[in-house]
Amino acid sequence: METHMENGDNVEMNNMLCDLIDIHKVSGNEDALQRVLRSIYSLLDSNNDVKFSTKLFDKLISVVIVDLGDANVTHERIAKVLDAVRIHARQSPASGSYLVRKLSSIALCEPTNIGGGDQLVPLHPYAGQIMEHFLDDFVRELGLKTACSPQLFVVLQRLLQSELGENRKVAYAIMRKLLGIVERCKENPGTSQLEAMQCMQPHWTAYIVIMEQLEKPESHLVLPMLSGNLPRFVASSYDDNWLRWLRILYIRLLENQNTLVVRWTIEYLLMYSTINELRRVDLLDLFLDSTNKAELYDAEDYFLPEVNIKMFVQNSGTLQFLEALVAVSWQSLPLLHWLRSMQPRQPHISKSLLLKICGRIKSLQHENLRYEAQNRMFDIFEPTIESLSLGDYIQFIKALCDSFCRDHKRFTAKIASCTNILDEMVYFDKSVFMMIYRGDVNIGIELHKQMSKLPKVQHGWWRLFSFFFSLKLELETEKSEILKFYHKEYELDIEIFENMADLKDLQRYVNDKLNCESEEEISFVMHRCVDWFTTEKITKWSQIEELNLNPHELVAQGTILTVQRVASLLNDVESRFNDESILKVLMNFLRQYPDSVLIAAGLVKYAATFMPPEESEQILSDVLEVSQFLNFSVVSCIKSVPIPLIIRGIISGSPLSGAKCIEYGYLISQYNYFFTSCRKRDSYINFVIDRRSDIIAVIDELLRINNQMVQSNVIYLENSKDHRIKMRIARALLRITFKNPGYWSDQLWDVVLALDEHENIKYMFECLVARCLPSVDVLLNRLIQLDALESSQQISLISVLHIYCLNKYNHVKPEQLQRIIDLLLPQTMSNDFETRLFTQLILHRLLQQFEDSNIKLPGVTNMKNAIEGNLGDKLQEYEDEGRLLLPKICYQTPDGLQAADFILYMTYAPCDEYFADSLRPNIKLKSELAKFRNIVREKGEIQFSLS
Repeated sequence: METHMENGDNVEMNNMLCDLIDIHKVSGNEDALQRVLRSIYSLLDSNNDVKFSTKLFDKLISVVIVDLGDANVTHERIAKVLDAVRIHARQSPASGSYLVRKLSSIALCEPTNIGGGDQLVPLHPYAGQIMEHFLDDFVRELGLKTACSPQLFVVLQRLLQSELGENRKVAYAIMRKLLGIVERCKENPGTSQLEAMQCMQPHWTAYIVIMEQLEKPESHLVLPMLSGNLPRFVASSYDDNWLRWLRILYIRLLENQNTLVVRWTIEYLLMYSTINELRRVDLLDLFLDSTNKAELYDAEDYFLPEVNIKMFVQNSGTLQFLEALVAVSWQSLPLLHWLRSMQPRQPHISKSLLLKICGRIKSLQHENLRYEAQNRMFDIFEPTIESLSLGDYIQFIKALCDSFCRDHKRFTAKIASCTNILDEMVYFDKSVFMMIYRGDVNIGIELHKQMSKLPKVQHGWWRLFSFFFSLKLELETEKSEILKFYHKEYELDIEIFENMADLKDLQRYVNDKLNCESEEEISFVMHRCVDWFTTEKITKWSQIEELNLNPHELVAQGTILTVQRVASLLNDVESRFNDESILKVLMNFLRQYPDSVLIAAGLVKYAATFMPPEESEQILSDVLEVSQFLNFSVVSCIKSVPIPLIIRGIISGSPLSGAKCIEYGYLISQYNYFFTSCRKRDSYINFVIDRRSDIIAVIDELLRINNQMVQSNVIYLENSKDHRIKMRIARALLRITFKNPGYWSDQLWDVVLALDEHENIKYMFECLVARCLPSVDVLLNRLIQLDALESSQQISLISVLHIYCLNKYNHVKPEQLQRIIDLLLPQTMSNDFETRLFTQLILHRLLQQFEDSNIKLPGVTNMKNAIEGNLGDKLQEYEDEGRLLLPKICYQTPDGLQAADFILYMTYAPCDEYFADSLRPNIKLKSELAKFRNIVREKGEIQFSLS
């Protein structure tokens, strides 16, 4: 080999070039090294008579390709070296053979594992480029069977799984070359196309095309081809070699950036695969993780087929499915939906698996979805739960939830029937008490019965819980028995306890009698004594001072019960505090417990009684901002709620977006949940309707805000903050004006004729004006000005006419109806297509109504027939157009808020902007609006895909 390496015509030149390469490499002079490499390639490429030694090319391979530590090496430099080696190999086949074999060994590395583990030896970073350049040479030099060895296919598979798109493209190119090589060599004896390709050729060809298409932005275009070929690929998966190629394809499908491709793949696997089949292809974790996205369960948009999910679970087998399920770190919505897809009363599973599922549920972030998942567990695993011992059941509850949400009856029965309570008592720790303290009283009663049978030294933590539990019992017989037990066993006299006037003495007494030793036990007793003392012994704020107590210390030592008691005592304060810092403390608690009416009412009452108007209004403002809704118990403490606070409440609420919006939409569709901010806005609207505020002032201010936004001439995006404020204003106005008829203001013309409004805003304001119109003459005076309006304004005004006339045609005189027809007729010949079409549609509807109602007007039939002849099928085509549905919405919704919610639903507004439950009483109308809703949704999807 040494002679082959030194077979150049000029040994000295070869040695000099080798030395130059070494010198520039060591010195790090990249520019000089690059010039040397370029010169060698140029001489070879331009002059066939120039020959260099094998030694020089071996040096190039070592310096440029083998040296992985050189960060300056690029694809272009590698390509130059490979081209130079190829030219040399053709000039000197004998010595070139060594170089070809060396490159082969570099590219086709052995697929050995590192340290016997699962991690493979990393590929050479330019293995694909080497193979693409020299594949023909490898086959020629090594033979087809050797060149297409298992190592080649391992390298190809790893290139296909690379995160670098360039590596994957190289793999496709190599695969295509292989097809051509095998085609040329298939007649050679000893070669087998099937052996070389490790799969049938038709599959290979389609496989390459599909994989290449998945690289493109429009990857969903491959779905028809995929649909035809994937079943054939799967049918060949009995071969383990082909199974590896199939797995790579599945991974590319599930990890594709195109949502349509991922959805199609998940649906396909749900329909045609089982857990076992996915395990066989080592794809189960990735498949389940691909379903772990809230956007796949969007009740407002795309939803994975529920039937397919249920069938997949059923066909996979419960145990196998659950074992796979617990391996995924689930988001809230996907896990809940998978649980909902399981049939109730599943066969027994092991306690360890049950606890693993509980752990997954308990870690879910969304509170409401977590609660529903917890509830679902009791239905799915009822036989397993029923068979648990008392101790195991407590472990199950603690693993599942922080607060005991249901199943009190079963828990009580397990306690009552327990025959080894001494062994199980170890599970009754502080956390269990905190879970059941406010639960079913029967649990506490049965627990005490069991504890009372045990020796005193075995009572443990439960001696503390049972005593404080008894203090809140309303059942006198049971309460008396428990307290007698404590008097007998612990010498704790309830009369002494109840008559103690000093809180600290009370705490010391209980700690002493119950033999509390650890800090945790002492602290627990201290807190519970504060709760009992404040709720039972303190009835007026003045007693706090009389008993030398500090309100700050009380709320710090007690639970929320103490905080609420202290707050309620603010109602009886006789004079203003010198130090009002307790108000800030209570306000902080209200932020933690926004549904606590006692805290809110106490703060508002005190502020209204003792603080100046500005400070009092600020307290009220802070309370209303924090509270989940405007509670009458809170505002009844004051004379009136300032208009600005009413307006703020009506337009309040941070919009939901992304996964949070999808999660809420799911709760609405599956559980009839309603959003807190929507509930809060409705509470303010109802407050105004009940005439607890100046209705006219509220309406005027809402109109002013809306018109001020119009005058700013800012074009707002759909569902943006400004758009949502307008939705909330229009929704409130529809409800308030309907419940309080008789309101009219010229500001209403401004809202309905505003330009550049979104459809749902226009629709709601058109209904609003039509409902508020004091008479048809007011409308006729506006119709006279039609020609002076913009096209969109003309359509809105004609829409108002349409709603008004179809709902109140019996109150319109014949001469007024004739006047309406005369004013509409010129618009049927408008230059603007939309105005012309809409006017004809509306005029036809009015004429049809007159005819059906036997209203005699000259020429009605002829005009109607003429419009029908002109429009033809368009009359039917536009029947479900949004504006044409508005009269029906107004007529069939006696509640103004409901009308707004139907319009928001119909125009595909965000689900947190309306109260979905208000649509349920009129399912027929909702289904009629669904067609237009789908049109709006499809239009939005098209615009999104174009953007």
